[in-house]
Amino acid sequence: MLMSAYEINRNPYGTHCLIAREIGRERTVLDAGCNKGYLKTLAGNNVFYGIDHNDEDLADAKSAGYREVYKLDLNHYEQFKSGQKFDVIVFADILEHLIYPDKALSFFTKNYLNEGGKVIISLPNVAHFSTRLSLLLGNFDSAESGILDKTHLHLYTLKTARLFIKPCGLRIIKEKFSSNNFGKIIELFPFLGSLLGFNLIFVCQKQ
Repeated sequence: MLMSAYEINRNPYGTHCLIAREIGRERTVLDAGCNKGYLKTLAGNNVFYGIDHNDEDLADAKSAGYREVYKLDLNHYEQFKSGQKFDVIVFADILEHLIYPDKALSFFTKNYLNEGGKVIISLPNVAHFSTRLSLLLGNFDSAESGILDKTHLHLYTLKTARLFIKPCGLRIIKEKFSSNNFGKIIELFPFLGSLLGFNLIFVCQKQ
């Protein structure tokens, strides 16, 4: 079975840690695209439920402490059934892989988010300086992982990500940018986030 190329990132300015801090404490969390359950490792004082299509990853997430896991290809989001609603729904580096990410995002927001809850979204930043430099040199090559992961069906800049999220019944209340190497610089100078940030992270609530 094909295994994920992605591993946990413990860098305090990396995507996993930034999302974990935004989840808060004592929340019920639906991790849509949970992989091996990395977020439970970093935000363990919450109750996690996970969705993934990979049996081995789901088993790892369960071992990591996820209360319940669901095997589902999120392209078939409408097949998800749960009597549970959630304080936080996380889409960490998954929406760009879906055929209709807007429909999946709208579905979970409408049907499974508690009132006053949060949706946290992480998307790869195609406007990262490394991609801009590659384009300047005439290159735009796909890769096994990263911003130009060959399985990405959608590419986002800060502007297009905002335009994608808002029609899905959400308002953005916070924007963050992950970067192992430049996180401290972005923290000091947030306007550099769209250039130096590897991932775009949005904390949202229902409109």
